[in-house]
Amino acid sequence: MMSTKSTKPLTSITPSPSTYPELAANAALTLIAVACSLLDRQLSAQAEAFEKEGGFTERLYRTRSQARRKQ
Repeated sequence: MMSTKSTKPLTSITPSPSTYPELAANAALTLIAVACSLLDRQLSAQAEAFEKEGGFTERLYRTRSQARRKQ
């Protein structure tokens, strides 16, 4: 005859109170990683735009020069 062993219920599905700080820390790390990634993309886009279009002063000068020509 074969003996059967009972299994314990899965308690890892519902987090215990001691895992909440770990979950919160992992969520914070994930959000920080996403924010860093988005900031890196923004910096790259701004650097590319600066190379193509120039800085604020250059764009302002170009806009004013074009406005004077139209008058």
